[in-house]
This record gives sequence, structure tokens and C-alpha cells, in this order.
Amino acid sequence: MANRGPLLGVAVLLGVLGVMSVVGAVAGVGPLATAEPAEKVTDPEEMLARSLQSVIDADAVHLDATVTGHLPGALLDRPEASVVLDGTHAEGDIRPKDAKTRAHVESAPLGVDLDTVSVWDAVWYREGSAAPWTKASLGAISAGAGVDANPLTLVDRVRGYLARPDVTPTVRDVACGSPSMRCRHIELDAGTDPSTILGLLLPPERAADLPPARTFVTLDADAATLRPVHLVVDVASDNGAVDLELIVDASRWDDDLAIDEPSTAP
Repeated sequence: MANRGPLLGVAVLLGVLGVMSVVGAVAGVGPLATAEPAEKVTDPEEMLARSLQSVIDADAVHLDATVTGHLPGALLDRPEASVVLDGTHAEGDIRPKDAKTRAHVESAPLGVDLDTVSVWDAVWYREGSAAPWTKASLGAISAGAGVDANPLTLVDRVRGYLARPDVTPTVRDVACGSPSMRCRHIELDAGTDPSTILGLLLPPERAADLPPARTFVTLDADAATLRPVHLVVDVASDNGAVDLELIVDASRWDDDLAIDEPSTAP
């Protein structure tokens, strides 16, 4: 692929977002979710679980994300020692019940203008609105890296992760711009496990360029529904080679939107 470097960079950024979403996927997903009203939940781990459940239960949600900070150039297949990612922006829509997503990523530092659409395991992507769509398999990518992407097994693994005594999320109430005007402000030190998982998803020749990095997650969720409002993910390595901040805002809940499979025909 002629422009493999920018696409790899976007994969890294979206991988960080995906791993952080998994970190938030605690117990209580699907049929295991408790029926206790959201506003009465007091345990921060259960709040994280119910926040994820609210996304799964939604008809649709819109996400806006920005990235600042820097990564090693080698990790992105770039000659620079470090690549500053300030100005990278992504937005997308999710229809959880249909397992459909669409997103647009722009990054001047990476020279990227990328559209993606996914339906269950299939994902389509193109560089620029005039370019043809290319189809790939998300399952094949994760399986090839030796990562189990089955949502049920992911939930089990993350449940075990949050049961560790050294992983303790905290919570406090704050004023926010959610419908209830109150949010549960949840903070979680996720350690280096997310960066380790991300390293498995990278090509072997790039994984060595990703140093162990500590991840901190902050989530503001509407107190009445526990729907996520504002997510901040900070990832930093001790040697300073990795220093990223990802900010995601959720809005337009349950909008009536259509996401269609693009055509890959010439």
C-alpha cells in the first residue's frame, strides 16, 4: 500500500480509542446487566458497566474525538523521531443494535483524510471522497494478532482485570452539560495493560517501537442515565516517547440515522 504510513497512524489512534472502550466494558453487559435504576448506582465499576450498557441499548449516538500529543515516528512508519498529532480529529455515528458505524478522520500531521464504515465484522475504508472503497475484516485483523475480539470474552477478561486489587476506579459528582445537569465523574488508572494489547494489534515490525505506556481514563456520565458525556484518555510512557490525550464527546442520542454498506465496485 503506497500510503501505508498514514493508515497505520490512524489504526494506532483508533486502536487506542478501542482499547479504552474495552477498559470501560466492565461487568453488566447485555443480559447480565442489573435492573437497578441508573441514578441509584453507587459503585464506580458498576457505573462504568452501566455507561457501556447505555451505549449498547441506544438506537444511535454521535461521537466527536480529538487527539493531541506525540508518538514515535517509527511507530507510524515516519522518518521523524517524534510525530506531533495535534489537529487530529475524528467524528462518527454508531448504531449499536445494528453493529454499524461510520467515521471520518482528518489529520494534517499524518496527511490523512479517511472515511470508514463497518457492519459487524466487515469494515470499508477510503482515502478521500473520490477514492474507491476497500473492504477488510476486523475479525481477521484481531485474530491474526492473537487477540480475542469476541465481546463476551472481552467482558469476562475486563471483569477479571477490574477485580484486581491494584485497579480501583473512583467517583464523585460534578455539574455538567448533560440532560440532568449532573454527571458521575469516574477516574481509572488502567496501568500498562491497554498499551500492551494495542501492541499486539500492530505489525510485528512496529510493535517494538511502542514502549510500555500508562493509561488514565476519566469518564463523565449523566447521573440520571449513566450515558457517557465526556471521555478523556491520557496515555504516557516513562521515557516520554508516547504522550497522548484523546478526548471524546457523545451526543445526538437516538437520532434517526442510516448507515449503509458502501459499494466496492469500480
